[in-house]
Amino acid sequence: MALIAVAFYGAFKLASRSLVQQIVFGVILGAGAVFVSLQPIMNVNGIQNDTRNLFVGIAAAIFGPLAGAITFLIAATTRYYEAAPSANVCIFSLFVAGCAGLVWRYYTRNVERKREVHFIMLGLTISLSYVSTFLLPREHWQGIFMTAVPILVITNIIGAMVLGGLLEGHHRQKERERKLLDQASFDPLTGAMNRRAFEKKYEASVLSQTSSGMALIIVDLDHFKNVNDTYGHSIGDRVLNGVSNILQRSIRDGDLSARFGGDEFVLFLPDIRAGDVTTIVDRIQNSVAKLGREEFDLDLDLTVSIGVCWSQKSQKFESAFEVADQSLYQAKADGKNQSVSNGTLALRALPT
Repeated sequence: MALIAVAFYGAFKLASRSLVQQIVFGVILGAGAVFVSLQPIMNVNGIQNDTRNLFVGIAAAIFGPLAGAITFLIAATTRYYEAAPSANVCIFSLFVAGCAGLVWRYYTRNVERKREVHFIMLGLTISLSYVSTFLLPREHWQGIFMTAVPILVITNIIGAMVLGGLLEGHHRQKERERKLLDQASFDPLTGAMNRRAFEKKYEASVLSQTSSGMALIIVDLDHFKNVNDTYGHSIGDRVLNGVSNILQRSIRDGDLSARFGGDEFVLFLPDIRAGDVTTIVDRIQNSVAKLGREEFDLDLDLTVSIGVCWSQKSQKFESAFEVADQSLYQAKADGKNQSVSNGTLALRALPT
């Protein structure tokens, strides 16, 4: 258990994606099942009794079906190659332990903080796998139930409390950290990325883009203060949510969208031609106008001014944002409700 705990902490740091974590933790707990088989608790009538079921059950209970399946396959494979007469029954017992862990996981899924009683129940649930003993010849029943099963049940309860509690606690801590990171990365009103997260993802996207060109776009709602002053902030919030949704629908998979604050949104479109930027900008302007006319039972005339920085080569965020901001300033100065690219040229005048 100590070795698994150390490996577990290291794996959590190295594997950040949930799928990868399940695979890694399944392998770690599968290795634990192999190690405990090397020193069984006892042999009864030639049948080895060890705590492999505990590791299979915990893998399924704490990390889910994929980790449970991997741990089961590793434990079952070692049990099969032991070539004991009872191998098939023991493999079935491992399978039941994994299913028991999944049942515990399902019924405790809404428990935010699991306590000792939950892990005692996990140990008892995993111990239900020993009903497979009845698949053995009748002469083995009494010996196994009188000697091995009581010790295995106690071991499962203690193991679930110690190892299960340790893994669950650390897993819960990492989930809290992930949620806090998400909260720090996204705007609470619209659900769009905030500036900090956008800039970080921008740099990563710029490094991986090809030579097709890139566009940084600033979208600013015209006369938004009048919307809040006339109809109230609740309507203003609905408008901001509506515009954010329009931007998400207007861009492609892999493009970035963020709210930079107030009524200003920023988009990053890697690997794109200037002519395709035109299409997206037109789509945004038309959709915002429809939002004002169709989504609200009010006389809302919504328009946006858009500043674009389009470049054939990759640009650092600060440079691209400065150009797009100058373009937006010109669009505002020229009467709003229009798009300007690279400060001086109308977007449609850019070469494709």
